[in-house]
Amino acid sequence: MNIIADAKPHLELAIDVLSSRDLRWILALKDFLVILPSPKYIEETLKVALYRIAETDPDTCRWLLRNRIYLMPELDIIELANNFMENNFKRQNLILNREFKFEQNRKLSLNEQAQADLAIEISACDRLLLEEILLFNK
Repeated sequence: MNIIADAKPHLELAIDVLSSRDLRWILALKDFLVILPSPKYIEETLKVALYRIAETDPDTCRWLLRNRIYLMPELDIIELANNFMENNFKRQNLILNREFKFEQNRKLSLNEQAQADLAIEISACDRLLLEEILLFNK
């Protein structure tokens, strides 16, 4: 099952609507996407749209991350950021309280080497997730 191949027309629509930054259109899009076979299709469509927008229009992606409540509950940006962190930090062998730590405000703080290592290997959207959702020190 290839979710994105099955939802390609919906993906293009999602990219256009999310790029508009119009709350009414975003809510209408989410209502429309219920025609997809399952909530997983909706989540994946919104996630791929977000990643594609990050590649072409980082300012709009940043706006979506800052206004992530508009994408809830279909796409949980905090969960997406946490999954990114968990997968990439394990792959990079980053160690808690050595290369990274969580501050009192629950934001992530990375040492310079960890920031440099991650910056090389991540997508535009993952970089924005780090900056907007996770990082304490930019």
